[in-house]
Amino acid sequence: MLTLKFGGTSMGSARRMLDSVEIMLGRAKTDRISVIVSAVAGVSNALQAAIDVCVSGSLPANFIDGIRKTHEEICAQLHASVEGFDAASTMAKIEPNFIELEKLLSGVATFGECPESIYCRIMGMGELCCVPIINAILIAKKQNVLVLDSRKFIFTTGSQIESDPDYTRTSEALGPYRDGAECSQAQILLFPGFVCGWSAHADDEPKMGLLGRNGSDFSAAIIGACLASKKVEFWTDVDGIYTADPRVVSDAILVDDMTYEEAMELSFFGSKVLHPKTLAPLVARGIEAWSLNSHNPKARGTRIGRGPFESEKKVGPVCGISCLKKTALVSVSGGGMKGKTGIASRIFAAVSRAGISMLLITQSSSEYTISFCVRQSQSVEVKDVLESEFAFEIRDGLINPISVIENCAIVSIVGDGMKQNRGVAGKFFNALSSRSINILAIAQGSSERSISTVIAGEYGDIAVKTTHRFFFNTTQPIEVFAFGAGTIGGALLDQIYKQQKILKEQNIDIKVCCIATMRGMLLDGNGLDLSDWRNAVSVSGKKTNLDEVLKFVKENKPLNPIFVDCTASYDLPERYLDVLNAGMNVATPNKRANSMSMQYYRELRETANKNHVRFLYETNVGAGLPIIDTLQNLFKSGDSLVGFNGIMSGSLSYIFGKLDEGKKFSEAVKQAKEMRFTEPDPRDDLKGTDVARKALIIAREAGMEIELSDIKMNSIFPENFNIEGTVDEFMARLPEVDSYFAEKMALLKKQNKVLRMGASIKNGKVSVGMLGVGPENPLFAVKGGENAFVFETARYTPIPLTIRGYGAGADVTAAGVFGDVLRTVSFNPEV
Repeated sequence: MLTLKFGGTSMGSARRMLDSVEIMLGRAKTDRISVIVSAVAGVSNALQAAIDVCVSGSLPANFIDGIRKTHEEICAQLHASVEGFDAASTMAKIEPNFIELEKLLSGVATFGECPESIYCRIMGMGELCCVPIINAILIAKKQNVLVLDSRKFIFTTGSQIESDPDYTRTSEALGPYRDGAECSQAQILLFPGFVCGWSAHADDEPKMGLLGRNGSDFSAAIIGACLASKKVEFWTDVDGIYTADPRVVSDAILVDDMTYEEAMELSFFGSKVLHPKTLAPLVARGIEAWSLNSHNPKARGTRIGRGPFESEKKVGPVCGISCLKKTALVSVSGGGMKGKTGIASRIFAAVSRAGISMLLITQSSSEYTISFCVRQSQSVEVKDVLESEFAFEIRDGLINPISVIENCAIVSIVGDGMKQNRGVAGKFFNALSSRSINILAIAQGSSERSISTVIAGEYGDIAVKTTHRFFFNTTQPIEVFAFGAGTIGGALLDQIYKQQKILKEQNIDIKVCCIATMRGMLLDGNGLDLSDWRNAVSVSGKKTNLDEVLKFVKENKPLNPIFVDCTASYDLPERYLDVLNAGMNVATPNKRANSMSMQYYRELRETANKNHVRFLYETNVGAGLPIIDTLQNLFKSGDSLVGFNGIMSGSLSYIFGKLDEGKKFSEAVKQAKEMRFTEPDPRDDLKGTDVARKALIIAREAGMEIELSDIKMNSIFPENFNIEGTVDEFMARLPEVDSYFAEKMALLKKQNKVLRMGASIKNGKVSVGMLGVGPENPLFAVKGGENAFVFETARYTPIPLTIRGYGAGADVTAAGVFGDVLRTVSFNPEV
């Protein structure tokens, strides 16, 4: 005997029903089967809504018509597609349920209340309406099928809507239908799920009851256990049980095998796994449970059993991560609790008398505090019963007022492999710490099979995502919020688009969630399509708004957001503290932030560290050259800067290099401008302000306390030369200084030197201006747009550390920014 249970999604339409029947037929070829079916998808919710509306006095007609129409449409579709299926006769068998439903709901509307007995009769209608349809399909398929009314075979006591099975009585009732009990037996036994026969006392006549939450699953487990099935299959709309909720973690891993205990732990804390009460009768009889997908019956599914299993796919010490939301953390604390016996028992007894179950319990070793979690809907009642229980102690100050923290989430990691496995707890807490998630309480069972933490509810999903990434090494996400899509920013977006697929193969999922420009803004947490991003931005119609982006990030909590500023804005860097406080990394080629006040320079780093995010600016100094990272590693390892000389402008490198070839200064500037090596106004380059900012950043990285105003600026022009006026006026006057530069070049040539423009750091002083360098100097051969950085350190002397390469161009700089973006994940390329 096999037992198969089909959920609402498997009964959601005529097509789904036919697919499910094909699964039944396949199993029935080799085994007798018992089949439990749920209500048609959406019907149970409609019945609950009907009760709620009718309690307020509204009439139920619309709901009944809607439910009837749902079943009529399914029957009509089956009539058209299944030979031998009679829609009229099938609906005739269902119609008495609708007549009874109308009477029951009318009574609810009349009296404005719904007693438990009526509630059970109404809520069970969905399953009772579904069974005749499946039966008719099986008969049309020429199957030997017998419908058994669960109300006459599953006997229960306790709560009428959360009934407790009487396994002895149920087993006796189902005895004649076990394999081999009779000579002639139906190949398929068909049961409605969820409903049962309930009695307040053993001798009472059974009434209709319900098996509570996940009732159809529980029905299948009860029937499977009492029919001595060799396994029970639960057919849903997913391929099995995943390491986390796939709706939260897009790359959650399908688990092949799971022990009963693992499944129970996960289910208790909110995971979409079989409920512990469903597993209990299967555990007692050693019956395997399988979670399968009726939409994809070829998928292996997940097996739940005793273990150990010989699975090909190993998921490590943790097999799953769950999150139970809408909980409250209740704490009883006070100096009067220490060493006083009976406090814990009074707490638990008071909560028990209120009929409330504790989800998690923890106590401080000082005996000062006992904390536990309950569902948030029960928190007020729990507080009231505890305040009543300890009224005298609270009045006398022995116990503090009862503390209740609402809107909490319990995040749990579960796995048999956690036993005796070192570092699991540390990795879990590191994962939460990496996203600055504060832990309110911790609990671990003595079985070492699970660790649970209580956190603020708003962080539930991100805690699961982060923890999953730490334990399963799945795809590492990067969510880019790009401000500025001009020369550099546009090149960056194009590079990301070209590399997305390749990086995905290396388990890095980079997506651009925002593109903001002067023309408009695009914002989508699922990632933007970059195939035609320029046109999309131009027609977006959405005004660029940083505050909207920060609000979006705070509300949606992306896992690894990075704010990329590729603008030349003076104002935007002043908002970096807000960006960092929103939990975003920052990567930028914009030098403005790092060249502002020393105080702001410090605040940026302090804020980044406080929020566990990164402030990345490799391209501030050398475009794509590895300057900042190299310096930081040198200084962290104990090296120190002795002196520095550098050519840090591609345009100035080009201009002064042309002087070596005999070009006039004015001609060299004009040529550089025409080739777009300079800014539109070449004076922005020739003044050396940009070089000064770069030198300032290098000095600060070396540990110098320095402001931009402290840098000595040596003008390259003679004192009497007028650099004011329009660009055209300036360019027209520029030949006036050709002789000035020619004389300098002639003098240096006699000394076998060349003229360069750069920056120097020596004896705690920073200067910018022209340098005369000989062949022994690494800057001697630097020209044509190259940059060169010559560092003399305590370790690199007398031969300095020189970093040289092309230091300009949108693609090179964009690649440097891209590199910073990738620094937010660990990256070990596979070969």
